[in-house]
Amino acid sequence: MMNFLSMFIVATADAKMPTLGRLKDWIVEEGGNAVAIVLVGFAVFYLVKQSWGKLIGFLIVAAVVFFAVGNPESMLTNLESIADMVLGR
Repeated sequence: MMNFLSMFIVATADAKMPTLGRLKDWIVEEGGNAVAIVLVGFAVFYLVKQSWGKLIGFLIVAAVVFFAVGNPESMLTNLESIADMVLGR
C-alpha cells in the first residue's frame, strides 16, 4: 500500500498544474474585438449626428485606445519613454 501511495505522490509532483493561459488569450482577444465594436458604434453615432468636432476628437482617442488594446507592451514602452523625457531620467 505504501508503494502505491509513493508512486501517486511522485506522479503528481511531475505533472504540470493546469493553467488558464488559453482562456486568458481568448478573453484578451474577444475583449479587444468588443472594444473595436464599441468604438465603431460610437464613431457611427457621431457621424450620423454630424457632430464633426466630437467625431474627430473621438477618432483620435479611439485610435490610441485601439492601439493600446492591440499592443499593450508597446504602448507601455512608449509611455515609459515619454515619462523619462518629462522627468529627465
